[in-house]
Amino acid sequence: MTGLELEKLSNLTLKEEVYRATLPSGLEVSFCPKPGFQKRYACYSTRFGSIDNEFTGSGGESLRVPDGIAHFLEHTLFETPRGNASDLFALNGASNNASTSFTQTTYLFAASDRFWDNLGLLIDFVENPCFQDDKVEKERGIIEQEIKGYDDNPGWVNYRGLLGNLFSEHPVRIDIAGTVETIAEIDTATLQSCYDRFYHPSNMHLFVVGDLDRQELFEFVAERSRAGAALGGELERKYPVESAEVFKAEGEVEMDVASAKFILGFKETGVPLAGEELVRRELLSDLGLDLLFGSSSDLFRELYEKQLVHDQLWSGYDTLGGVAYAMVGGDTSSPDEFPGRLLDGIESCLGEALSQDNFERKKRQFIGDFVRRFSSLEFIAHGFTTYLFRDFDLFSLIDLINGLEREMLEEHLRSLLDPDRHSIFKIIPRSS
Repeated sequence: MTGLELEKLSNLTLKEEVYRATLPSGLEVSFCPKPGFQKRYACYSTRFGSIDNEFTGSGGESLRVPDGIAHFLEHTLFETPRGNASDLFALNGASNNASTSFTQTTYLFAASDRFWDNLGLLIDFVENPCFQDDKVEKERGIIEQEIKGYDDNPGWVNYRGLLGNLFSEHPVRIDIAGTVETIAEIDTATLQSCYDRFYHPSNMHLFVVGDLDRQELFEFVAERSRAGAALGGELERKYPVESAEVFKAEGEVEMDVASAKFILGFKETGVPLAGEELVRRELLSDLGLDLLFGSSSDLFRELYEKQLVHDQLWSGYDTLGGVAYAMVGGDTSSPDEFPGRLLDGIESCLGEALSQDNFERKKRQFIGDFVRRFSSLEFIAHGFTTYLFRDFDLFSLIDLINGLEREMLEEHLRSLLDPDRHSIFKIIPRSS
């Protein structure tokens, strides 16, 4: 063995275990054994997302980089001296992808054969960037087309419109990919600067799951991963102070849609950046929104029977960088009437929807869904990484769910769904 000290995490209820170690470079590596699984899965992630556009440099100075640079950096890393990394994964029989969110960037692959070749490729292309002016210009054109494509997507325009309504200062209001104007400011020097700051091993995590030999895995990663240069001072992300009030109460645009699309959103500020309280807030929000707006809820049935909503209501909650937002939306033929009826329905249904019986039923459902998801290698890898970046252990989630109480949920929802902190955004069919 390489002399690494392995930490073992386990959960008897889930019958799962994870082994974790920190390399001398500062890189955290985790492994979840899944005997009998033919597929192996790995994801290499950094705590660098679209909202991290202002931070301290290596000398402690404050730096501001163009919006969309985390997503741009994700694109350019795939260009290697041996060719595009996706093509190289395909030659090895693996499927691969990458994604940038508000708070992190992840590179991943899944493979049944040639796992070690693919893991070496993943480590090599993420840890050895090759920024060249001509490749950066090529990616700029590709990302411009991607941005313009999203501008024609009604669902995305609706979602982005809501965030722009809710927030006045926080970078969550800016598209993850940036704008055509902001990505025009990105060059190789800026990319290298962000890479050096956010792709240091101590800011990253490699998670592997599958039927593998534990000792062989940790030895392989320790030998293949770079030593890592000094980070150069503490990395501090800087987020603007956001008002508790929404920026705009409502907004709408016309697009070529068959029926109107509608999103109602609620804004939260002063949210913890990480830790158990943050995760509990997310659980309460997800559970409560499902109780209020799910397909079995009284409120959805009432709105559906009155033909105010088509098919379904969808809902969601997200926390990032000290702020959060809850949202509920759907398609409607009555865009003027629907928002008011939905707001009225939330208040009238809060008590009945949150009865003890409904609460216990939904909590059991959440626990069952959580346990079943451990049959997915993707869920295990991304779940552990996401919660690790929030200073929380995925295995502890089931205990946190068990500890939720109905009174706790009602108090949280009445605060979250405050009608004084709501905004509305609609996509209206284009006038002929």
